[in-house]
Amino acid sequence: MNIEVDPTAKCFSEGEIIINSPIEKVFKILSDINDWPGWQSSVSMAQINGPSVAGAKFKWKAGGLNINSEFHTVNENSEIGWTGRIWWIKAVHNWYLSSGNNETKVIVKESLKGLGSSLMKKSLIEGMRKNLVELKNKAEKS
Repeated sequence: MNIEVDPTAKCFSEGEIIINSPIEKVFKILSDINDWPGWQSSVSMAQINGPSVAGAKFKWKAGGLNINSEFHTVNENSEIGWTGRIWWIKAVHNWYLSSGNNETKVIVKESLKGLGSSLMKKSLIEGMRKNLVELKNKAEKS
């Protein structure tokens, strides 16, 4: 990862899940920003113009919050990460993928820093758990 999350941040969460689907499919779902509202219940809008590559910027809306993000790392079928800003809070969100036996292990980590970020810890943890389950459901569908 080009930018790591800060595990010492007052607002930090990590989670993992095993998905019974090939790594290529899981990576495609995560990197298809424009389709995020189709599988993430908290995302009402997501837009990127162009491919999901390091340096690409995108906008999205989750939980009623407008977020401006930029990819810092996109390594096909292994890592994808971005930074984001909500007001004066800065987020780093990283996904790590590994495969074996036609399964994909997904590890996700996120840290938030800035005034008031510690108040978002509960929603970050709950949202991350929900996103992992929603990713699994989407990837295991077809």
